[in-house]
Amino acid sequence: MPDRRRPEHGARRIQTFPYWTSNPFVQMLYAEATARGVVVTGNASTRLTVAALRDPDATGLVHLQWPSPVTDEASGAADAERRVDEFLDAVRVAKENGRPVLWTVHNSLPHDTTHAAAARRLHQGLADAADVVHVLRAATVDAVRDDYRIDPGRTVVIPHSSYHGVYGPRLAAAEARAALGVPEGPVTVLFFGHLRPYKGLGALFDAMRAATARGTEVRLLLAGKPSGDVAEQVGALARDGVAVTPALRFIADDEVATWFSAADVAVLPYEKILNSGTMHLAATYGVPVILPGEPHLTADFGDEKWVKFFDTGRTSTRSADSIAELLDSTWFLDPGAREAAVRHARIFTPSAMSRAFAELADRMLAR
Repeated sequence: MPDRRRPEHGARRIQTFPYWTSNPFVQMLYAEATARGVVVTGNASTRLTVAALRDPDATGLVHLQWPSPVTDEASGAADAERRVDEFLDAVRVAKENGRPVLWTVHNSLPHDTTHAAAARRLHQGLADAADVVHVLRAATVDAVRDDYRIDPGRTVVIPHSSYHGVYGPRLAAAEARAALGVPEGPVTVLFFGHLRPYKGLGALFDAMRAATARGTEVRLLLAGKPSGDVAEQVGALARDGVAVTPALRFIADDEVATWFSAADVAVLPYEKILNSGTMHLAATYGVPVILPGEPHLTADFGDEKWVKFFDTGRTSTRSADSIAELLDSTWFLDPGAREAAVRHARIFTPSAMSRAFAELADRMLAR
């Protein structure tokens, strides 16, 4: 009997790494390709992926996305460099065996990496090895230039989609707030996602303190699993008189619509950002967003009525002051801002992204 653990030889196949099946972006991206009969295989193990890349009998497209597991699993700097060598050599072997390589760039470098030098070398190696580099925004090539170089002639832009149809419809704001125990009246400011240090939470917390001290009626909605001392910081924020509705835990899929429906504005106070799924999730629910004023973001979203930018300046104090000023202005309560977010989400749909990716995969598989 045939081995059902792997596709038969000659099948149209994508081997992906890391294959994070719980990530909705991954499922949205591959939906059309799988509907066209492409078999998607892969896992999140660097060791198993290296073996599959070296397999002389393996066929099909190699699709690499987040390469962070390669260096994140390292025991030290020397081990990280060894792992990078091993992984890049396996990619080289796959290419020598006739397999095309596609890399989707999500981040400039892995967040919170402790092996930045090895990560830069890995990313440069992938940029050099890939037959095609899929970027989610046109400004990506310039945005990552300080860390590694991507040949613009080998890039394809397929924008990050909204999450339209993934998490269910928007609820009435009053219904969503009641479900979360949020009182009517104050402006609701949402931070959604893993609560990690690199995301600039200190600036957001200080902005909420500043806005509250000025008499602005605001309430912070915090939804996501915390890392480090975030829980202690949230406790200190409440003691300072800031209204907070926290859910410091993993947020289930059936809760997502409630949190975004309860929000007036979402703040992404990241210290460094290339792409953000949370931004597009906010647009799906008609929630305007506040982003850091980095040149690559202003280049792509500066004309969007549902997006405003805070001044990152040189200190977290300036970032906090700028966020507080944007919250004071209540620009996000303009119905036109919410309508613009919804329009953006309806243009950049998951089906449009998935079709574009499937067509790219078809072209590469045809080689």
